[in-house]
Amino acid sequence: MRDWPGREHVETLRVWPVLVETVMRIEVHPHLFVGAFLLGSLSRGEGDAISDVDLVAVTERGRWDAAWQSRELLSSGALVRFDRVEGGVGGHSWLTPELIKVECLIAARGGALRLKGDVVVLVGDESLPEDFERTAPLTREAVDAYAADLRARGEISDVEAAYGDLIALLRRELRGPS
Repeated sequence: MRDWPGREHVETLRVWPVLVETVMRIEVHPHLFVGAFLLGSLSRGEGDAISDVDLVAVTERGRWDAAWQSRELLSSGALVRFDRVEGGVGGHSWLTPELIKVECLIAARGGALRLKGDVVVLVGDESLPEDFERTAPLTREAVDAYAADLRARGEISDVEAAYGDLIALLRRELRGPS
């Protein structure tokens, strides 16, 4: 796994072992995956005690179906898994026994995935992000609106919704009284 600005901080977080293990699981399947990106707060060298792991496992065009069918190789030992496919991109997420959420998109190189915000190439060719459309980072409000829409459509399991509620409550507690 490559170094990046802020990695030293991320190594101090409880998500670090989960990140390392997941990236290793991607690396040992080169017939399925050609690379991995880190997204979100960890890619910026930020994060805290309740951060999740946001990854993209990149596959070659024509191998997406095989990678998607093998997705549970990435989440072995998970307490629970949540899958969602939208617009040619698969979202495979899970909670670890330590209650760390991993959100791992599985996307074909040059496919429909749009990269938003900071991207760190952890594994694979440094130029991999160039194969994807880049857009402006999502705001917290946009992420919350997307999650609310999924809930309204009944596309989030009870466990995933409860986990999201717990994280929102913890974030409010960490911010203190407003």
